[in-house]
Amino acid sequence: MRPRTQGTLTTLLALTAIIASCGSTIPIAQPASATKDPVAGSYIARGGGGALDNVNPLIKAFTKLHPSVNWQGLDDIGSDAGIKLVLSGDIDMSFISRDLRPAEVGTVATLPIGATGTGIAVLASNPVAGVTKDQLAGVFRGDITDWRELDGMPSPIRVLLREPGAATRTALEAYCFGGKPPTYAKNAIEVNSYDETVKAMRSLPGPVGMMSMSAQAFGEPTIKFLAIDGIAATRQTLADGTYKMRRPLYLVYPVDPNKVAPGIKAFIEFVKGPDGQAILNSL
Repeated sequence: MRPRTQGTLTTLLALTAIIASCGSTIPIAQPASATKDPVAGSYIARGGGGALDNVNPLIKAFTKLHPSVNWQGLDDIGSDAGIKLVLSGDIDMSFISRDLRPAEVGTVATLPIGATGTGIAVLASNPVAGVTKDQLAGVFRGDITDWRELDGMPSPIRVLLREPGAATRTALEAYCFGGKPPTYAKNAIEVNSYDETVKAMRSLPGPVGMMSMSAQAFGEPTIKFLAIDGIAATRQTLADGTYKMRRPLYLVYPVDPNKVAPGIKAFIEFVKGPDGQAILNSL
């Protein structure tokens, strides 16, 4: 019979081995991770380029508060396309530079975010500084066909039009033609974006085009905006309402609250709140 002390030692060694082997499988407690932002995620926002000057600073400030929110898009596809993509659910939010049309009212929710305008652009080298409302209508109808008729240098006028339904074009039609599409100049060229307008203006003699009064347009050195009826096309006249071809800006999102993504809900509340309103008032 083995001594008790030897058996006890053997038992203790066995228990130690078992504890050691079990201990290797016990998970080590990890420090608690930071709470995840409930609105974290990727969101798609696209729409009319005329609204981007107001949308971008709002997005920038909101993203500082929610760095885990990632925005995709934020490009110019036009107001019409933006509304359609919100309705189809292909994007989370849009931004537009016009009022909703009667058929669109009630199909989407909107939030006002300021105003932009339709500017009448010519080459910076064009000596003509401004036109009257009637002259402007005559130019786009094709009744006035040469810049010398407007006290400019002799040169045929080449009219550039945005596509039908574009907010820039509908604002001009509302101002000059009572909202009714006119018969435009026979040599008019249709373009589908700001970039296309500027590219065409650089390549044509005597061009005149329509575009949103954006920071990008104001900063383009090859073009300038004409004054209309003695009112210069500037940020100040746009802000105080004296420039007449003025267009409202809106955020657009699903009318059904259950279809509004968490990040979009938070962004809308941010824009409505004091911080968002302070940004809009500073623009």
